Amino acid sequence: MIDLEIVEREINDIEVSKDTTYRTCERLAWLYIVRDHLRPTKADPRTQAMDGSEFLEACSGVSYPALMTILDEHMQTLAVVQPRVYDALMRKIRALP
Repeated sequence: MIDLEIVEREINDIEVSKDTTYRTCERLAWLYIVRDHLRPTKADPRTQAMDGSEFLEACSGVSYPALMTILDEHMQTLAVVQPRVYDALMRKIRALP
């Protein structure tokens, strides 16, 4: 079986050499494919650990898609019940880099 570390090392060697011949690019493309298929998949990304408020601590290390689903449900409620608060929050989110 091919070791992921060997594939990563080969990719790095080729990228550092800056050799852009067709043959080298083809080899690099195949190495990218092999690397992408050998890497473990992250089917359920987790949030990073956060300190501070009770809210941030509750959001630490949980499933990101599940967290966003819950927040989306509450945002829909907020849009109906408190539209000015919802609009202000959406402006802040849209202003994020």
